[in-house]
Parts: sequence; C-alpha cells; structure tokens
Amino acid sequence: MRRTLSSVALALAVVSIVSGTQANAPLPDATRFLAEARKRLASNELLQSAYTFRERVTEMRLNPFGQIGTGPVEVYDVYPIAPGELEYHRLIERGGVPVSATELREQDRQFLARYEQWRSAAGREGRTEREARLKRLALTREKNQREAQEASDLFEFALERREVMDGQPVIVVSFKPRPNVRPRSREGRMASNFAGFAWVHEHEYEVMRVEAEAMNDTIFGWGLIAKLHKGAKALFTRRKFSGDWLPVETRVSGTGRAMLFRKVSINYLRECSNYRRFDLSQLAALVDGARGSK
Repeated sequence: MRRTLSSVALALAVVSIVSGTQANAPLPDATRFLAEARKRLASNELLQSAYTFRERVTEMRLNPFGQIGTGPVEVYDVYPIAPGELEYHRLIERGGVPVSATELREQDRQFLARYEQWRSAAGREGRTEREARLKRLALTREKNQREAQEASDLFEFALERREVMDGQPVIVVSFKPRPNVRPRSREGRMASNFAGFAWVHEHEYEVMRVEAEAMNDTIFGWGLIAKLHKGAKALFTRRKFSGDWLPVETRVSGTGRAMLFRKVSINYLRECSNYRRFDLSQLAALVDGARGSK
C-alpha cells in the first residue's frame, strides 16, 4: 500500500511543467516545457536508489475503530544495497520509542543472512543470469517511463502565476482530469480522480510541491481495502539534495469505506530526510556490525 500511495503522489506531481525568467514576463508555452520535464521524470524508488535516507511512515492498518493509517509511526534507516534486488529497511523507532538493542541486533543478523545469500548468488552469476537481471532492470525503467507518460496524459493543466517557494522561483499550475481518459494502471485510475495545483521550479523544470483534492469517490488499494470519498486530499513535496530532486513528504487524508461497508478515516504520512549518497563503506559498516553481533 505504501508503494501505491507513493506512486499516486508521483502521478499527481507530474501534471504541470513550466519555466520563466521575470515575474511580469509572459508565462511560457506549456507543451514545450512539458517535453523538457518528461526527461526528468522517475519513480520515487529510482530517485532514491543512490541514497541512504531516513523514512518516517505511518503504519497502514485497519483497527477496530475503523481507522486506516492511524497505527504507530515507524522510523527506518533505508539502505539501497542493490536497488530492485536487495535493500535494507532498518527499523529504529516505533511509536516514538527507540527499538531495543536486542531487536536491532536481530534485524542486522537477518539482513546479514540475506546479504550473504545475495552476494553468493551474484558471485555465481553467469552470462545468462546477468542478461536476465539486466533485462529485469530495463523492464522496470520502461515501466517507470510508461507510468510517467500516462500521468502527464491524464490531466488538463493551466499556468496560473509565479511565486517564490523556499527562496526558489516557481510557477503555480492548476490541473484537472481530462474528460473521457481511461487510465491503464491502478495508480493512474486513482490519480485521475484528483485536481489541484502544482508548484514547479521555474528554471529546473522540477515539481517542488503538489496539493490535490479528489473530485469523485476513489478506489484505494484493490477495492477491497477502501474507497476514498470525494474531498480526500493529497500532498507531495520534493527538495534538492546533492543535485537531485528527492521526495521529502507524502500525505493522503480523507474518509471512505473499507470492505464495502465499514467507515474509515485515512491519514497516511511518509517523510524522508537525512539523504546521503550511498557508498561501499556504509555497506561494509553494516555487514561488519551484523557479523560482530552473531
């Protein structure tokens, strides 16, 4: 579910692409700048794959009171060892309470077992296995590109005005679903029910913030989990780290129904911070620490 919400937020984030130079200058041609921005689009997972970061996320679950997304907040240190193949989400805090040293050691031992299995398999990799792995990665990139293309085709958008956000020049762009468009993906079908505004960096063609609201009731998950009611809200923000624009906050809130009859309240939050370029020295420290805890 976490991946679905992040994908939906990305879909909402790519609907508006603009640039400009002066506050009173004519707004640029949207079609031209949409083409520029498409070159920069990627999924959150791909954007984050070169970084370690801290993830603070609301646990998604349905409790006896009919609440979704109000479980304890969990905090992870995320290490992209081999994106798409081996990643380590190290739980360090649950519900505001640090994870015990015993639980951390157990997590590290389990990670070490996975890591050594992965490294052993990589060492035995022959030509056929390597080609299959590269093909899987290429298919993943193609899927990301298709999703980005679909997201930008879902909406009609209009350049509204210039503003300043975090000291950066931005263009505010309104967007709404195109009539009679039939999205192919699950994320696209959900995103196509939203309308709102995006704040896009004027010179770098990068989405910095999106605020959106559901115009219709929206299927959430596979339809068995929940239906978001009209008026549900989504927020997505990105900031620049070491030259890359990376997600820092995703929020989805609203009311709806789960299992076709139970009323629910959804309040999902995912925050990412402490971005650092991942390198082999960090991996060595993780592995050595896990081996030492045996």
